[in-house]
Amino acid sequence: MTLKQQFSWLTGLLVMVLWLGNLWVTVMNGRDYFQQQLNSRAYDAATSLALAMSQVEGNDDVQLSRLIDALFDRGFFESIELIRVGGDPLHRRARQALQQQTPLWFRQWVDLELIVAEADVTSGWQRLGTITVTSHSDFAYRDLWAMVRAELIWFTWVLVISLVALQLLLHWLFRPLRKVEQQALAICERDWQEQEDIPKPRELQRMVLAMNKMVRKLRTIFDEQSAMAEQLREASFQDEVTGLLNRYGFDQRLSHRLESDEEHSGVLLLLQLHGFAEFNQQHGRREGDERLQQLAATLNQWHTRQPSVLIGRRSGADFSMYLPCSDDNQAQQYVQQLFSELAAGLLSARQTVSARQAVYDKALTFHIGAVYSQGQKEPIQPILIKADAALRQAQRQPQSSYQLYSRSDNESISQEWGASEWHTLLQQVLAEQSIQLQYLPVVSIKDSAVTQLEVFSRIHWQGESLSAARFWPMVEQHRMAAPFDLCIVEKVLIALRQNSAELSERRLCLNISPASLMDETFVPSLSELLQHYQDVAGCLCLEFPEFAITAIEPALLALFATIKHYGVTLGVDKVGTGNLAFAYLQRLPLDYVRIDGSFNRGLHQAQDHRFFIQSMVQIAHNLDLLVLSDGLEEQDDIDVLKNMGVDGLSGFYFSRPINDLSQALSWQPQ
Repeated sequence: MTLKQQFSWLTGLLVMVLWLGNLWVTVMNGRDYFQQQLNSRAYDAATSLALAMSQVEGNDDVQLSRLIDALFDRGFFESIELIRVGGDPLHRRARQALQQQTPLWFRQWVDLELIVAEADVTSGWQRLGTITVTSHSDFAYRDLWAMVRAELIWFTWVLVISLVALQLLLHWLFRPLRKVEQQALAICERDWQEQEDIPKPRELQRMVLAMNKMVRKLRTIFDEQSAMAEQLREASFQDEVTGLLNRYGFDQRLSHRLESDEEHSGVLLLLQLHGFAEFNQQHGRREGDERLQQLAATLNQWHTRQPSVLIGRRSGADFSMYLPCSDDNQAQQYVQQLFSELAAGLLSARQTVSARQAVYDKALTFHIGAVYSQGQKEPIQPILIKADAALRQAQRQPQSSYQLYSRSDNESISQEWGASEWHTLLQQVLAEQSIQLQYLPVVSIKDSAVTQLEVFSRIHWQGESLSAARFWPMVEQHRMAAPFDLCIVEKVLIALRQNSAELSERRLCLNISPASLMDETFVPSLSELLQHYQDVAGCLCLEFPEFAITAIEPALLALFATIKHYGVTLGVDKVGTGNLAFAYLQRLPLDYVRIDGSFNRGLHQAQDHRFFIQSMVQIAHNLDLLVLSDGLEEQDDIDVLKNMGVDGLSGFYFSRPINDLSQALSWQPQ
C-alpha cells in the first residue's frame, strides 16, 4: 500500500470516527430532548383534558367522547383513555401517525421511553375517573431520522472533499519524494543528478539536501576511483611524452594477440627517426618532444581506419605499430601507404620555413622495417627480431626508406589473394550467407554456470578456413562491415529460434564493428531483424570495443534507443585498450564490461595488472555493471581473478570454440 493510500485510509477513518461520534451525541441528545418534550406534552394534554371533562355534568358520554376526539384528532398522541370509576372506559388508540415509517433498526437503536401521563377527572369533591395520555413517537422518530440523513449527506460530502483535497495536497507535498526516487534511480543508471528545487517543509528540505550531498559524494568517489585507475594505466602502459603505448604496454598487448590460441594475422612495423639525438642537441628537448607528439598524432590517425591497430613508442625516436591485415599483399600495401604519408607529410622537408627549420626537416630521415605474421601461438620475440632485421636492411639507405621482411623458402605462409579476389570472396560469402558461427562459453564465478556465449565467425574459401582475424580487415577495407554484421546477427537469431527451448537465461554476445555503427543503413536494418525475431531478440548482447567508444558514443546512444524495446543489452569489449577516461561507463547504458585478455594473461605475475583490474571491478560494481574477463589459459590467473570479484570468465582454459549452438548451450564446465 502506498503512502498516499495510507493517508487516504487514515483520513477517511478519522472522518468516519468523527461522524459516528458526532452522530451518537446528536442522536442521544435529540432523543432525550424529544423524549422530554413528548412526555411533557402528554402530561399537559392529560391535565387540560381532565379539567375539561371535570366541567361536564353527569356521565355525558357523548360530550366526553367529543373532548377526547378533539385532542386525539390532532395526531400527536398514541392513546387517550378515560377510566371511569365503576363504568366502561372511553379510549382512542392509534398505531401509526405518519405514512412513512422510519427504519425498524433506527427505532430499536433510539428507543424512546415514553411515560403514560395521568390526571384525575372530578366533579366537585367526587372523583369520576382517571384520564391517561401517551404521546405518539412517529414525529420524533421522523425528525431524528431526517437529522441523521442530513448529517450523513453532509459528512459524505466532507469526506469526499477532504479526500480530494488530501490527494491534491499529497501530490504537491510528494513532489520532492518523487524527485528523490528519480534521483536514486538515476544514480543506479550512473547519472549523478542534483535537485535544484528545494522544498519548503523542513523535513523534506533536509531529505533533499542530504540526497544531493550523497550524490556529490558518490560522484567524487567515482571520479577519484576513475582517476586513480587511469593514472595507474597511464603510468604502466602509456608513454609520458606522446601518449602512445610504451614499450611494455605495446609488447604486452602484441604478445597477447600473437601467443593466444586464437588465430592472428597482421603486420608489425618498426619506425625509427635517424639523427634525432643530434636534433635534440641543436634545438632542445622541448622542440624534439613537440615533433614526437606530432608524429604520434599522425600515427594515431590510423585508428580511424583500423580501430584495432596497436601503436607505441619503444624508446627515443623508435616507434612500433601492429596493423591487422589479411595477407602479405595487404601488409605491403599498408607499409607503403604509411611510408608515403610520412614522407609527403610530417617528415618531409619544407622549404617555406626558416633555414633552421629546413635543416631540422632534412635531418629527420626515417626508416621502416616490417614483417607480416599469421598463425597461432607465435612468440613475440622472433617477430620482433624479423622486424628489426628488416629495419636494419632499410637503414642501409641514406634516404628515408622502408623494407618488408623477406621470408626464407622454408617459412610457410597462408595463401595470398589480391584485392579483387578478396572482394569476390566477400561478395560470395554474403550472397550465400556461408559464415560459420562458433560459440565460446562464459562461466559465472558464483555458481560455475554458463551465463553467456561469445560468438565468433569464420568463412571458408578454396579449402581454407579463415578466422575473423584474417578476413575482417578486408571486410572493413571494402566497406562491407555493416552487411557482414547484419548477416551474422541474422544467423545468430535463426540459431536462437531453433534452440529457444534450451536458452534459459543465457545470452549470446556479438562483437559489432564500429564501422557498421557509423553506416546509416545498419541501425534500421538491425531494427527490422529484431522485429522479425523479437521472440528471441532479448537473448542478444551487442559488444563494442573500448578503443572506438569516443568516435561512436553518440551513435551508440541512438542505437540503444532503438533496440532497448527488444531487450537487447550493450557491453564494452577489450576494456583497458582504449586509453579512455572511465566516465563513459556512467554515460552509456551498459550491462557489462569485458576486460581485454592482454591484462589477464600472466596476471598472477603482474602487480600493475592486478591493481588495474581491481580498480576496474570496484568502479564497475559501483555502477551495477558485470565484469567479465576473457583470454584465460592458466589456472593461476583464474584464481587471482576469482579473488578480485570478477563476475565471469572465458578462454581456452575452459573450452575451445564450439561449432553447434545446441552443444554450446548444453556444455558444462569440468
